[in-house]
Amino acid sequence: MLVMEQVLQQYFGYSTFRPLQKDIITDVIHNCDVLAVMPTGSGKSLCYQIPALLHPRKVTIVVSPLIALMKDQVDGLRQNGVNAACLNSSLSSSQQQEVKQQLVKSELSLLYVAPERLSQQYFLDFLQTLQIQLFAIDEAHCISEWGHDFRPDYRELKKLRQLFPAIPILALTATATPQVKTDIEKQLQLRGAKKYQASFDRKNLMYIVQQKQSAFEQVLAYVKNHAGESGIIYCQSRKDVDAMADYLQRNNSKALPYHAGLPNEQRQKHQEMFIREDVDIIVATIAFGMGIDKSNVRFVIHADLPKSLEGYYQETGRAGRDSLPSECILLYSYGDKRKSEFFIHQKEPAQQVIAHKQLEDMIHFAKYKNCRRIALLQYFGEEYSQKNCKLCDNCLNPKDTFDATIIAQKILSCVYRVNQRFGMKHVIAILTGAKSSRITGLGHDKLSTYGIVTDYTEKQLQMIIHELIDAEYLQIAGEQYPLLALTEKSAKVLKKEEQVFLPVLELKEPRRRKEKLFASSVHADLFEKLRILRKQFADEQQVPPYVVFPDSSLHAMASYLPQTKTEFRNISGVGEHKLETYGDAFIKAIKAYCEQHNILPITPAVSHSVRKRTPRKSVTIDETVRLFRDGLSIEAIAQQRGFATSTIAGHLSDAYMYGESISIDHLVPQERQQKIIEVFHRLGYEKLAPVREVLGEEYSYDELRLVQAMVVREKKG
Repeated sequence: MLVMEQVLQQYFGYSTFRPLQKDIITDVIHNCDVLAVMPTGSGKSLCYQIPALLHPRKVTIVVSPLIALMKDQVDGLRQNGVNAACLNSSLSSSQQQEVKQQLVKSELSLLYVAPERLSQQYFLDFLQTLQIQLFAIDEAHCISEWGHDFRPDYRELKKLRQLFPAIPILALTATATPQVKTDIEKQLQLRGAKKYQASFDRKNLMYIVQQKQSAFEQVLAYVKNHAGESGIIYCQSRKDVDAMADYLQRNNSKALPYHAGLPNEQRQKHQEMFIREDVDIIVATIAFGMGIDKSNVRFVIHADLPKSLEGYYQETGRAGRDSLPSECILLYSYGDKRKSEFFIHQKEPAQQVIAHKQLEDMIHFAKYKNCRRIALLQYFGEEYSQKNCKLCDNCLNPKDTFDATIIAQKILSCVYRVNQRFGMKHVIAILTGAKSSRITGLGHDKLSTYGIVTDYTEKQLQMIIHELIDAEYLQIAGEQYPLLALTEKSAKVLKKEEQVFLPVLELKEPRRRKEKLFASSVHADLFEKLRILRKQFADEQQVPPYVVFPDSSLHAMASYLPQTKTEFRNISGVGEHKLETYGDAFIKAIKAYCEQHNILPITPAVSHSVRKRTPRKSVTIDETVRLFRDGLSIEAIAQQRGFATSTIAGHLSDAYMYGESISIDHLVPQERQQKIIEVFHRLGYEKLAPVREVLGEEYSYDELRLVQAMVVREKKG
């Protein structure tokens, strides 16, 4: 039976597990219930995909809330050579029947279903006829009313424990407060669950909060500075989504709207265009989940205030799933708070209590003056040990303050003289000496504060008033309309008993990320060529480009410049199936680039995130050869050295190609060698997958690779 490291490398192209993955997988395969809270991009999916592949005759049932998310996962697994399918309303009756037949024949390792399907008795009856390995509940926070995305259908999942008492349950979520975690455990009836809590810190994400002035203009300016990059823009209402998308389109940005008010076909088409990189930007409602697994989203912009910090964390988590640097921009104004409060008041009284607390936490984060990671991680019960994360606006650009006492006195005095009965725009109009009929009709042009501000623009005055509200020198009052009102702190300022210091108005531009996106060793123009090639393959197969290879793999290719299949196999994210499917085309493109630019490929000293192991003959290969000559088997060497057996087989085939005199007879008996060679003669020596398809699964890729190295070396003489 394959061990988990072999599965990881053979199917997914990774040589090491990320933190917690191996522990969770070990518990799952020992039939333990598990509750795992792991941030987006930390590899939650592998925690149930690896166990599924370790037991190929059993099926793992994955509960996923959105059709698009299921499709993404299934597409990705099939690209890696894994038999997976989904059952949902997007499939025709005949397609659903075909999937069921595959399940009956034990031909599927993973099946993705929506929670609604598990509330249907006929489907539960069908499941009871199958050999099930595991129930994996993705987005498990949806089961809790205290979660940011509660879905009543998730509550029906408690039936799983009653109907399948012997089958383990793995509950997974990226966001969960202590209260939500307790609720998940209770609702799913987990038994003695092993609990794992990864750090919520997404080290590759930059968090930036900017005061909202003109959201459309601010978003457009950002998008123009990040042309060609994938991004998501969130707005609160469908109307705002449509208006933002239309504005961006009119200003030559490739953007499309996405919300529940669009016809299903149009919404689906827009999402497909986004994930297939036919458009750069999707504009969506905060309330409607995107449900995608697109790994190369480079920025997420919230043009309106999210409903909760959990929602904000989840939505920003859609950026940088490939671990490359990405940015999260939040535009905030006090008006967003009042808009949110309006919607909260439409809820049931019990729900209002929760919603008000969530809003308070969200505003606390938006107004926070120190490192934003401290505020964000504290919300989830995690302490951040650093004072400066170097990846948020407050840490990168500490805001200087200025003495705003005089301008504050003028504003507060004006609010006092209009009896606290007018809003921000009217107060600013008085201060700047506007000659509107309303001002003169009310006699406000006769006030002592009329026209006394000449050194600040209207926009700057808006920013100052917002800061005064944040500092509690002003407050918003009024039932129907937002009116400016004084506070207890106002009197001290008006009596000249207290000075006012506010952040400077011209906010510095956040440090640009572009320079960090490409390491110095990455050939950026080759990366773009590989992106084009990836898009061609993706379009042919009707899958998203990031499913073919993530950006991180393309970065590694554009840095490492692999020239052979052995070297290409060392790229992180290149499993056996992808090696055989795409290796030749990508190597050809890389070779052409090197020849065109007279580049001699040199193996750089890079981390495991760039390559999986040293491609040229090295100390690590010599050590494998030494142990092999001592009589150890591939399995024994792998265990002793902490590698997968496929890595050890790769070492031996590489060593053979370098001229080492080693015999593979006791690894691959001569009778099997002869059969493999016969098929190689018929099909050619470049690809392993077609050869294995002819020979069958009783012949391993390790055997094929060793015989391939032997034959190729003999042909070269």
